[in-house]
Amino acid sequence: MGFKTSAPTLSATYFTLSDGKCRIRLKEPTTESVSRVTKDGNTVHELIYDQFTGIIRDIAIADTDYGMQWRLTFLEAPTFYVCTLKYTSNYAKTIIQALCNPSWDAGLETTIRPYSFHPKDDASRLITGATVLQRGQKIERPYCSPLNPVEGKITLPELEKVKIRGVEQWDDTKQMDFLVSEFKEKVLTKLHKPSIMPSNTPPQHQLTEEDDNGALPF
Repeated sequence: MGFKTSAPTLSATYFTLSDGKCRIRLKEPTTESVSRVTKDGNTVHELIYDQFTGIIRDIAIADTDYGMQWRLTFLEAPTFYVCTLKYTSNYAKTIIQALCNPSWDAGLETTIRPYSFHPKDDASRLITGATVLQRGQKIERPYCSPLNPVEGKITLPELEKVKIRGVEQWDDTKQMDFLVSEFKEKVLTKLHKPSIMPSNTPPQHQLTEEDDNGALPF
């Protein structure tokens, strides 16, 4: 009988990658937040950072009302940080590819540094993605484009051109299926599972086109 102290509840901070930055979206503006109007006309308030560093404790693929999302969970007690990314985004693809490198160590801090730029030879093209680092060193992606094979690297499946409602589009289904298979074999088997997860159900975040506004890389 008697009183018992409950274990503290861990809180979760959600962020995403957009326009080459890490962004935490807030309900209300603060003295440190930046407000902007999205392409769909909504005003959002965000905390903006160049990179994020933490130990990855879990990675999952979630089927939400807004579509499939990757969720990378970092545990830094007493807070969880969860990076949510569109399933087929270039940010997600480049991160997962790097984590599939055998040199990636799940027990070390991992830095995610997003980028977004126009190449000098084609100002109309926007390239987005993320560099993954450990101990200050870049972790190379062990994959290459079928359009530009590289000796010693694994060639990704080609994109397929499909017609949807009369409009031709690039379909990366086979490429994503391959990448998920590689992820399950080479990343999930390394991850250290946390002993405590957030007690509340993770909210579903609507990720707009601005959360991945780059052209398909391959």
